[in-house]
Amino acid sequence: MKRFLSLISLAGTLTAFTLPVHHETLPNGLELFVVPDTNVAVVSCRLYYKMGSYYEGPGTTGLSHMYEHMMFKGTKRLGTADYAKEIPYMNRIDSIDREIVALKSSGSDEENDAIQTKRKEIFALLDSQRTYIKKDEIWSLYEKNGATDLNAWTSDDITAYIVTLPANKVELFFNIEADRMQNLVLREFYSERDVVTEERRMRYDNRPEGRYWERLSSLFYAASPYRNPTIGWMSDIRNYTVAKMKDHIEKYYRPDNAMLVLTGNISVASAQKLAQNYFAPIPKPATPLESVVTREPDPIGEVRFTHVSDGEPRLDMLFHTPGYPDSALLALDVVENLFNGTSGRLFKKLVEEKQLCTAAGAGNSWSKEDGTFHIWAKLKADTDPSEVERIILEEIKKAATEEPTADELLRIKNSLRYNFYEGLESLEGVSDQIAFFSKLGNWKQMLTYPEDIAAVTSTTPAVKTYLDPEYRTVGILINESKESK
Repeated sequence: MKRFLSLISLAGTLTAFTLPVHHETLPNGLELFVVPDTNVAVVSCRLYYKMGSYYEGPGTTGLSHMYEHMMFKGTKRLGTADYAKEIPYMNRIDSIDREIVALKSSGSDEENDAIQTKRKEIFALLDSQRTYIKKDEIWSLYEKNGATDLNAWTSDDITAYIVTLPANKVELFFNIEADRMQNLVLREFYSERDVVTEERRMRYDNRPEGRYWERLSSLFYAASPYRNPTIGWMSDIRNYTVAKMKDHIEKYYRPDNAMLVLTGNISVASAQKLAQNYFAPIPKPATPLESVVTREPDPIGEVRFTHVSDGEPRLDMLFHTPGYPDSALLALDVVENLFNGTSGRLFKKLVEEKQLCTAAGAGNSWSKEDGTFHIWAKLKADTDPSEVERIILEEIKKAATEEPTADELLRIKNSLRYNFYEGLESLEGVSDQIAFFSKLGNWKQMLTYPEDIAAVTSTTPAVKTYLDPEYRTVGILINESKESK
């Protein structure tokens, strides 16, 4: 983590601050953010796509996560010793997969002998193609040039490709990422699909907590695509095809849905020149970006879900909140911190006073649409979940009828602002905050967030409106083996 506090100018309080953010939009729609700082020797280079599982649906869930995997497989010039010689293998593999799709459409399942035979053909061809594949060449190029923090991640509405480089190596980032944006090759697609399959089994199917949370989330959202698991449903993963992925890429992984964020030892002029040389030539597609029109309907009652397994017992309570930029989100951030942390009301009541839980807290998630307020508690083995729920409801009722005390409000506001500034101590933290507010629709609110929090004077209206127990979704994970001891 590279320290970055030298750029933040505080105006004598924990409210106002300035940050030298340069922002522009290229003619092809790509956004460029530059935050220069000559006090460091490196540059955090991040390419974000405003894309994730929120933009997926039946048959396509998890494709954005799969794309993240494919981005490291290379391009027409990276990851290959001879791309022209790879093409016949990939064409034949895709042809065989179309035959598999046809068999599945006619009613055959994946264990069908004919399908298994064709899968063996695909992997035999893939073994031959690997003669020309340079494995992990992109990763190696970055590391040979002093890269740190090289990674990628996918969430529900943003995907990031990230690396921190020495200041004199930044052009490598532009070279590689512009190439990946327009010339990605889906080599080893079917073997990587198997990798994602195993990742899903490990993180969700074989983990009680993973199965529990995935199902609870899909019950909380009746319509909104926020209900989609980022990794995708297993049935969708097993039916990915190159054609589906290419269609997904053409729709969303394009310059007018992307932003470059550079923080560190780089001038605005240098960043502009590199962006012009590498990204500006990538054409903006003629078709407009597809937007998500589905909105979560107002809840009509309580939803409950109980999962019995060998997982750690817990209780979760979820509430629907408004999308950005509703001002209630700021008040709910204060409420989150009223409940959350070791000094919060839930920890004091459930862990310290009643000794029913090992941990408890809350979280307020901002989204462009259909947000979430989440209250949670990890239960001791002999704890009755209904007693924990009763106490949580009491605390919600108190927060709906009584404003926080002056001491609580001061502590919470100071804590929120301190944590916000702490998140800006690194180059990477600054980049992620710019991207977070940009995906919501207004990156400049990053600069006013501390002031906005300082201006919150009342929280009870937000609690009454959005933390209404009549419309709660409750999840309970019960471990019968622990209860029986």
